[in-house]
Amino acid sequence: MVKRSDSILRKDFSKASSDKLLKQSTFLTMTGFGFLMENAEKTLDEDYQKGVELYSEANKYFEKAVDLSKKYFINKYPTFDIWLKGNNNSDIEFIQDDVEALYWLAAAYGGAISSSRGNPQWVIHLPKVGQLIEKAIYVNPEWNYGSLYSAMITYSMTLSDTPEKDWDDNGYIGGYNRFGAESETIGYYNIEGVRESEYVGINVATDYYKLSLKASKGMDLSAHISYAENVLVFQQDRSEFIKLLNHVLQFKGNKIKDLELGNYMAKQRAQWLLGKTEELFY
Repeated sequence: MVKRSDSILRKDFSKASSDKLLKQSTFLTMTGFGFLMENAEKTLDEDYQKGVELYSEANKYFEKAVDLSKKYFINKYPTFDIWLKGNNNSDIEFIQDDVEALYWLAAAYGGAISSSRGNPQWVIHLPKVGQLIEKAIYVNPEWNYGSLYSAMITYSMTLSDTPEKDWDDNGYIGGYNRFGAESETIGYYNIEGVRESEYVGINVATDYYKLSLKASKGMDLSAHISYAENVLVFQQDRSEFIKLLNHVLQFKGNKIKDLELGNYMAKQRAQWLLGKTEELFY
């Protein structure tokens, strides 16, 4: 798999079709997360230098994935790059068929940021992850059994007490409440325009976790993993962390084909995270 991906890194896609751009970008992103990033994280404790090298290699995959995904969108929407830079005068009417591509571009950016290990050249792109996923949620909130909500769990943990510039006073972005169409949670800014403390980070992530579980009827195990390693570790809730990961490992519910790979990877990560319990909780 890695050799095949390496050939993609060197390939010229200047004349590639839009479908091929999206397909290859998705493949690179999946390889980056499912193979290189996973191995890098597990290797770091035993062989720090090797782990760093794997992170660096993963970063190349994600960087290429971002490039190909952006080309895909620019072919379809010439002003996409301007929109992505936050220009409110370049709004784009995305459609249902765009949701998958928005998700994978956000994932590629997220992977590039994580694999850069704090490189400012990538960290500055963090708001784009939220912008892409929230736009996808606006178009089709329950796409792929709540995968968009699940993705927002990790992103939400980066939220500070400074509101995003595109939100109005009721917590809406583009006319859509960030907590989902059925949510009654609105008006969470004070008169100074600062997000109230109870809606910073943890509780925003928890709301997305609940939405994800509802959308997948509890079948998407990746949401449990994201919640456990982001929210529960931050809260230092050891007992709930262990309980949730054991639930993932013991899960034998009805199989959904679109979730099979993600659920398999979630079980693998649950096993690894349980082995790191002593390091994560103090």
